Amino acid sequence: MTKYVDVQVPILAGSTATGPAKVVFTNSSTTTAAADGKLTDTGGTPNFTANVVVGDYVFVTTGISGFPVRSFSIVTAVDSDSVLSISGRGNTGVTGLSASGTAYTIVAAANVYDCDLSGGGFIQLNRPSGVQVDDVWCNTTTNLNYRVTEVVSSTKIKLDTPGACIVGDDFFLLTDRAEGGNYKVRVDNATLIRGNASNGQTTVHYKRGSTSQKLAMDLGDAPSSAKDVFSTQFKKSAEMVMQDSWKYASITMPYVPSDGTQGIQWIATFTYS
Repeated sequence: MTKYVDVQVPILAGSTATGPAKVVFTNSSTTTAAADGKLTDTGGTPNFTANVVVGDYVFVTTGISGFPVRSFSIVTAVDSDSVLSISGRGNTGVTGLSASGTAYTIVAAANVYDCDLSGGGFIQLNRPSGVQVDDVWCNTTTNLNYRVTEVVSSTKIKLDTPGACIVGDDFFLLTDRAEGGNYKVRVDNATLIRGNASNGQTTVHYKRGSTSQKLAMDLGDAPSSAKDVFSTQFKKSAEMVMQDSWKYASITMPYVPSDGTQGIQWIATFTYS
């Protein structure tokens, strides 16, 4: 009898998005005046008229009160080289993108759902660790997570939210697919499974003859206070696979939430001793 729990590990860890590109203009990229329904930027060398078009998306680059990072509005008119008419959740009255001092980025409407990786890797032939629809895309620049909605090619995927990815964002992916290339941890011969209350580390203990062995799994997203969430789910998954009637079986852990920085959990390192 051999039973395994498949534990999430990052796919394409440490990747940096090469697109979608930002709309290029020479304004300062920080609003300079407050006006209801307008984005005003007189800084730099204003040239919205030649570069921005109706339908472009404007994103809040750095989150501010009431407008978290990547809140957005859509350009409804290009009023001048320094003023855009905008509408959406990224501005209300003279707040958000319509306030003064808000950093922003503009992306063409055709590209706002894209994530590009020029070196490829989204499709990996003859390997299970390629990306598929419904995998979770984790943006470690904004610490926000999204779902993959389409794998266009080895260099492009589409995500479920506009502005989820912009050129320069760092990211990795997680999957809960059985064939997703996650790390298999054997549990049928475990003598003890423990969670560390101080850091969330999960350990699986084994006995080989007279020798005690241990697998330590260190969390990728350091918990703030809920340090037993991952170990609790791992134990539940181990119990479920042990109840499977098949002699050889494995079960993939569901996504585990985290109250740390990224909001979702994975295993960063496995250490045998």
